[in-house]
Amino acid sequence: MEKTPKILLLLTGGTIGSSVNDRSIDVDTRRSDDLLSIYKEQSNQAVEFEVVRPFNILSENAEPKHWLAIIKTLQSHRLSDYDGVIIAHGSDSLPYTGAALAYGLDSPMIPIVLVAANYAIGEPKSNAIVNFSAAVEFISNMKLPGFYTIYENSDAVIYVHLATRLLEADWLKDDFTSFGGPLGVFDKRGLCCVPSPKNPTMLKLYNPSPDDVPLVKEFRNEVLALRAYPGLNYEVIELQKRPIRAVLHSLYHCGSGNITGENGTSLLAFIKNNPQVDHYMISYKNIHGDLYASCQQLIAAGGIPLENISFEAAVTKLNFAYNQQEHLPINYMKREFFYEFLRDARENGYVL
Repeated sequence: MEKTPKILLLLTGGTIGSSVNDRSIDVDTRRSDDLLSIYKEQSNQAVEFEVVRPFNILSENAEPKHWLAIIKTLQSHRLSDYDGVIIAHGSDSLPYTGAALAYGLDSPMIPIVLVAANYAIGEPKSNAIVNFSAAVEFISNMKLPGFYTIYENSDAVIYVHLATRLLEADWLKDDFTSFGGPLGVFDKRGLCCVPSPKNPTMLKLYNPSPDDVPLVKEFRNEVLALRAYPGLNYEVIELQKRPIRAVLHSLYHCGSGNITGENGTSLLAFIKNNPQVDHYMISYKNIHGDLYASCQQLIAAGGIPLENISFEAAVTKLNFAYNQQEHLPINYMKREFFYEFLRDARENGYVL
């Protein structure tokens, strides 16, 4: 007789746990309960759920302390007792929480799946039940260890994303994409992977290496992120008077930034004037290849290039790097946790 799957369900709020009243969308614990009850009404699959509520907020209000609350909740359970974990989460900060799980939890031997919704449960266009049902099926049938996000886009296709590569949803369609593309799509056939040399193989995913992550007890607000745009005045940002230890500079697509600007618009001057802070830079593909002159000068001035990682994964990782004590932050940043770096590796490519 086949064993009934047992799933640990974390309800954290968000649109997937909200209701609409007088044109105002807000968290509603009754709606969180509806997620499970509607699924049970519509599904003929026997599943045992254990429900936990670490907190109940709209995810735009999430902070690093909420990542830690989820991580501690999962650490308080013996995950080997479950077939998988589903985390119902708001869509706004979903990519950051997904990345945080990989940096805060030891390599899991079960699937840990984040789901969200475009509209509140009960709204005509809501994909809440679709996403939740797909997550249950993914856990029950695929049993794929690791961290994932499952979400149906406006094209009615359910995509499976590596949680460390998820990007923020677009503003118009509420669709999610992945840095480098999704792992695959999920339908009646199961997980149909997207052929890509940048995706890990199923063989690698099904055989994770034991990996202990450094401990983070609390987060201090010591990380700042800045996105380059024409005319950004760095002089209004006074790092000397603030406890900032690291800045993430999200530069233009080829890793370039303003080095000749006047009246505060030079990133080069900003880095030189703030040597007490570690300056990390993203949007680099290959720092050993040909680089623009601005890139060369920014690196020479002390900027630390990070290759082939998304903004969401990088800024989340910085928060962990500067709040753990086991490794130098720069070494932590260069360590790969769960495929957050895009790599064209020989063992990657077409997945089974």
